[in-house]
Order: sequence, then C-alpha cells, then structure tokens
Amino acid sequence: MSGADEGQVLSASIVTSTHSVPPLASISGLAAGFIGVAMSWPQAWRLWVGRRHAGLSLTANVFGVLYAVGWLLYGIASHSAVQIVSCVLGLFGCVAILVGHLVVARLRVRSWLPLLAAGLVALGLASTMGRTTMGLVASAATITGVLPQVGHLVRERRAARTDARGVSRLRWLLCAACNGLWIIYGTIVGDVLIIGNSCTIATLSILVVLLATPRTYRRTQAASYPVPQALAVPA
Repeated sequence: MSGADEGQVLSASIVTSTHSVPPLASISGLAAGFIGVAMSWPQAWRLWVGRRHAGLSLTANVFGVLYAVGWLLYGIASHSAVQIVSCVLGLFGCVAILVGHLVVARLRVRSWLPLLAAGLVALGLASTMGRTTMGLVASAATITGVLPQVGHLVRERRAARTDARGVSRLRWLLCAACNGLWIIYGTIVGDVLIIGNSCTIATLSILVVLLATPRTYRRTQAASYPVPQALAVPA
C-alpha cells in the first residue's frame, strides 16, 4: 500500500493476528512491516532536502495520511501494541510527505484541508462500526490513495508536462516490494483480503515507477515537439 500513498502498506498490522502463523508467513509479514514503515521517507527526503515536488499528486498525499490514520484505528480496535506502534511510525512518514508537499509547493489551505477533514470524519464514523468495517475502510482508502498519483502522472504526460522529478521512484519500488511480501503472507495464511489488496497496490506502484521514469518522459517530450519542417533533413 502507499503511499504512497505511498503506497504504503501500513497494514503491517494485519500480521499480528490472534492465531499462530507458519514461520515463512511470519518472516514475510515482519519484513513487509519494516519496509512499510520505511518507504515514506525517500519521498519525504526528496521534498524536504531536494525541494522537489513536480509530478506529485496532492490528493494522493492527503489520502496517504487518511489511510495511515485508518490503519492506526484498525490497530487500536485490534488491541495490538505492535500494530499501533508500526502505524504511528508510518503515519509520521505520511504526514512528513504531506507537509513537505504543502511547504515546497506553497499550496493553499482550501486545496487540501476540506478533503482531509472529511476523510477524518469518515474514518471516525467507521471506527464506531467495528474492527472488520474499519479494516475494510482502511483497505479501500489505501487503494483510493494510490490511484490519484497514477492519474496525475498520466494527465501530465498527455499534456506534455514531463517533469516528474518530485516523485521518488524508490518509494514506490519499496511499496511494490512490501506488497509482494504481503502477497506471500496472504497466500500462506489464506487471507483473500490481503492478497487482493496487495496485488492491486503492487501493480499500481509499479505503474507509478514506469510513469515517473525519466527515459519515458524524455521520449514523451520529444514526441510532443516535432522538428520544424524547415529544419528537417531531406530524405
């Protein structure tokens, strides 16, 4: 999950279920949890240190904070200290990305606050409906949070705006790896929800990496600006 965003598997929490799991599943889940906590920071570094935001979707970053909060509430409903700690650490990364985007791009409050406020209210209501509902809502928010980033890059390419230097490809590669480990975990324990969610996020993460690849953008830019007829070399 993401990431971000970030695409980010803050559902590291799901590993700590009440029943025992096979060793390989435990290892996969723990590794995914560590990667999920760390994968926001390459993007935060690019924003705060590199001061780059080109290609980033503000909507995706707002949703990143929302699904981080969603998984935290899921962890609280599960009464698991491990879930809560991992989700809090992941939430710090998502907040760092959103705040960095707002600071570097100098965005207006009205461009992000209404969505964030409405999302927090919706999560609060979902948390009153039980653990299962909270988990489903958090999972849906995670997938919804990655889609705007994909859509933003596609629109930028179609408009021949080819600068995606603000997008950390390392973040999304870590997200794909993280979800790949969750697919292994879900397959071993037979959890269809984890498998379906992680397959979706892994696919979208790889798509973000491809769309943000400089070579792809250079080709798009070259195709958008054909050589003038007067400068064309005669056959």
